[in-house]
Amino acid sequence: MKLRIIRFLDIAVEYAIYGVVFFIPISISMIGIFAGIAVLCFLAKKILSPDFSSIKDNKVLFLLLLLFFIFMGLSLFNSGSLFAKSMNALLIKWGRFPLLLWVIIDTFCDTKRIVKAAQVILLSAVLVGLTVFSQKFFGFEFLRGRFIMSSAVSSIGPFKNQNSLAAYLTCVIPIVLSFSLWRWERITVKLSLFLIAGLLILSSVWTNCRGGLLGLMAGLIFIILVTNYSRIKKAFWPLFLSSYLFFIPLIGLFLLIFQSARGGNSSRLTLARGAWNMIKEHPLLGKGLGTFMDYCALYTNSFGTYYAHNCYLQIWAESGIFSLLSFILLMGYVFYRSIKVCLRIPRSLNSFILTGLNAGLMGYLAHAFFDIHLYSFQLSFLFWVVLGLTVALSSKLDSEAGLLDA
Repeated sequence: MKLRIIRFLDIAVEYAIYGVVFFIPISISMIGIFAGIAVLCFLAKKILSPDFSSIKDNKVLFLLLLLFFIFMGLSLFNSGSLFAKSMNALLIKWGRFPLLLWVIIDTFCDTKRIVKAAQVILLSAVLVGLTVFSQKFFGFEFLRGRFIMSSAVSSIGPFKNQNSLAAYLTCVIPIVLSFSLWRWERITVKLSLFLIAGLLILSSVWTNCRGGLLGLMAGLIFIILVTNYSRIKKAFWPLFLSSYLFFIPLIGLFLLIFQSARGGNSSRLTLARGAWNMIKEHPLLGKGLGTFMDYCALYTNSFGTYYAHNCYLQIWAESGIFSLLSFILLMGYVFYRSIKVCLRIPRSLNSFILTGLNAGLMGYLAHAFFDIHLYSFQLSFLFWVVLGLTVALSSKLDSEAGLLDA
């Protein structure tokens, strides 16, 4: 009886995560409901069958994650009268994601489940692409039931603004492309997947979001480099490092300067200067987690109440340089480990999906220089879900490759 209950809870967690993935672009309330079901069923399963092997197998990842949260917690010493708000940000806004990450890594230890999750992402992305198309040409966005009469405005799809849509597409387009790169027996399947990817890329262009296009470029470069590794083996790491440490940042800087010259970036530059002023005052531990909007007007000379429009500046301003460095180390570890797996194992659908997941994360983080996706309810869930699937798949494929080598 106990084993049946555990099995039921395990399946419930799996399908609840599918629900979270599917509703990320569609419904905030449904994300919360399915995430709550997943966490409650997971905790009940762990009470009945304590097993912490997924943490032991990924101890470096969870150690870096712990450091990230410790340094964010230390920022509360500087939050002053906003201590309660900072505590809420630590425990609720950020605190729910380590548990969600553990749920995903522990539950999706089977590659079949990860492929299913990627397929759910694909299905949800198709609906987003279709509703953007419907909005663009018919003035109606059917997922939220909204009429947008002017086709000249930037596409927003089911999101609140075009930047959020662009961030979503930047992350999911590489995952869709990973399916299309596989050698499907039926050419119609491959063509359909390429058409879906084309529709989503057009949707990204219709957002008129330069950060989204830069992020998409970063993801596509990742796919090109990894899938052509056998041809550029000796030059792979120099090309990889030059792309992400020089080429992509240079294009981003060019876009920022170009847009500023046209008068389109004055507000973001003001916010960046305000964030830097906040950083200079408390560079080590920050001003206090979750307090940027409260201090925004003070440090920008009454500009208003806004986010920093740059995830990295906001993390640094709120919780200090050590939080930012631990987050960068966390992501660097995930990428390094996953890339080694991608380059080591034979080509398969799983390897292409892992490449797509990594590329989606890479694009997301590149776009994060221009916006605050990690502070958005929908897009923060997208990030942590894709991160969890990436870690779960790379761990599984790495262990399988190790067994084959042995």
